Formats: sequence, C-alpha cells, structure tokens
Amino acid sequence: MGRMRWPLAAVTIVGVMAASAAAMVGASDSTDQSLLQIEAVSSRLSATPAAVESVAKAAADRSVPTSDAQPLLETAARSSFDADGMLAEISKAVAEAGSDAVDPKAFAKAAAAWHEGQSKVARMYQAQDQAGAKEIETRLADPDKGPCIKALADLMAGPDLAVESAVTWQAMYLSLEALSSADAGKLASVSQDKLQSEMKAVIASLRARSENEKPLPKDMARADEKARLTFVLATLPPEDLSVLTEFYESSGGKAKRDALVESYMRVSDQANSQMLGQYFQALAEYFKTHPRPQQQQ
Repeated sequence: MGRMRWPLAAVTIVGVMAASAAAMVGASDSTDQSLLQIEAVSSRLSATPAAVESVAKAAADRSVPTSDAQPLLETAARSSFDADGMLAEISKAVAEAGSDAVDPKAFAKAAAAWHEGQSKVARMYQAQDQAGAKEIETRLADPDKGPCIKALADLMAGPDLAVESAVTWQAMYLSLEALSSADAGKLASVSQDKLQSEMKAVIASLRARSENEKPLPKDMARADEKARLTFVLATLPPEDLSVLTEFYESSGGKAKRDALVESYMRVSDQANSQMLGQYFQALAEYFKTHPRPQQQQ
C-alpha cells in the first residue's frame, strides 16, 4: 500500500508498545520517565526476544534452515535480555545526565499526546487508512510545519535505538545461519570460554558492516524509524510539539538523550554478547548429539 508499509523495525514493538506506554503514563511526572516513555525504551527491550520469530521467518524466506536452531536462539534471547534490569541501568544513566530541561508537567502532557499519536498511527497502518495518511503527509509537506517536525525527529533517540535493534536482529540472523555453515560442526570442539570471548568481536563486526546486512540494514532501520516518528509527531498539537522541541534542542535534553542512547547501546552489547555465547554453547552441545554429515565438515 505504498507509503503505508509498516516497517520491520516497528512491527517488532507495536504489539507491546501501547500497553507499555500506557503503564508509564501517570507513573511519574519526572522528565526522565516521560523521555523513556516517548522513546519507547521499555517496549523495545521487552519486544527483543520475540524478534527471533520475525528474524527466523526472514531467514526461512532466504532458504536458511531454522527449525533446529530457532528454539535454541529463543531460549538464549529470553535468558539474555533482562528488560527490567536493562531499563534500570538506562534509567540510572539518564537520571545522572543533564538537568530538567523543560517543565516536567508540560513534558508529561506532551508524552501523553505522543502516546495517543503513536496509537493513532498504529491504528492507521492496521486499517490501511489512506485518507488519514494523506492528511498527515499534507501536514509534513507544509513549508512551515514539515521541516520543524522532521528536524525534531532527527533529534530524537528513536532512530539510534532502531539501529540497536537492527544490530540485534543481525546477530540473531547470523546465529541461525551458523547452523548450516560448513564449519558449524567444529563448534562441538571449541571451549565455552573461547566461544564467549569471541562474541564481543562478532558484535563489533556487525556494527561495522555496511554490506550484506541481514535481515535489515542499519541505515534502513534508521530511515524507517525516522519515518514513523515524523508520522507520529505530525499528529501532535502545536503546543506539545513546542515542548518536545524545547527539550530536545536544550543542552540538558541533549545530554539526557545522549545518555539514553549510550547506555542503551552498552546494555544491548552486553545482552547480545550473552545471547550469542549461550546460543553457540547450546549449538555446540546440539552438534555433539547431531554430528554434521561428513561432506559438510
């Protein structure tokens, strides 16, 4: 349906985003809590283990066998991505950065409007509402409003957080591919310590990769998320847009936003490394009872 395509980056979190955001509304009037709500931090973290299913489907579409590997990866992902613990670490980093850059009550109101706008856009995509999409696109094309909305989307953490999700999905995809690798059988003879020590290098390699990124290139994840953000921002009343712009343009707001991204990247790296380590250890055990055919070794 043209521009009404719901990007993969959003599909993985849309199912839990509304509930998570609703739970946070009223939980605190603090700027930090509102920021975490707007950037859907809890939702993104909570949705990560479920992404294995989407990644496995993408792999299967490329003729990568996944039936034996997927359960192992799902177990490793659930064990490694402790959403509550990761959120606590991110929240602490945000709290220690900058100062309140905007009136907390006004920011909480903007966060509530953001939540409603997000739900509106999700419903629009679900219903394939062309008229609603046209209305938003018209607002984005406005020479006065459009550039301001797009500039605000650039300032938000969402595009960077979408890149983190893409890195995780690429790690998951790589894991599933490993089952059919010609060298996969050698895992059975590799020590657990050696496997775990190599995982950080694997994640660093995925971060640096700019070609053959499966199932979703990092640049595409960033662009998809920015497109989603601009759609949501275009539903907000002018006063809430002004509050958000004031926050993200302020030095205190930028400090908190940067702390959010940096801490999110840090906990994601830790979780990704743990997930890969556990998965490949499980895969090594699998190969001990399911040796590779001689011609594949």
